[in-house]
Amino acid sequence: MQLANLLLLAAAATASALTRPKANEYKDTACNDWNYGHNSFFLTDVTMDDTTNSVYLTNGQDLDGENMRWYAYDDKTGNGGSCTGNFLGPMANEGCININEYIAGSRIRCLRSSP
Repeated sequence: MQLANLLLLAAAATASALTRPKANEYKDTACNDWNYGHNSFFLTDVTMDDTTNSVYLTNGQDLDGENMRWYAYDDKTGNGGSCTGNFLGPMANEGCININEYIAGSRIRCLRSSP
């Protein structure tokens, strides 16, 4: 029983030292007017709501400590669905991103968190 408690404590300490990937959506272009929040070690595809105009990104790590990154797509299967359409490329920045202007000529409609 003591070994199990020690292992649980060690796992909790490791997980708390990691940063979860984050993609919080905002209605305005400057990340002020909250819309939806997404942060989890298990995030994969995060679809942008049609009323979202900016997203605050944090790359974070997975539970194994591997660094994650965000990748942009120009389409989605639907709200809460998956990324589809054209791959627009990796997101170079963390912080507040205007999803209408970050990539010239394309609106980011979905972001994928992956190593």
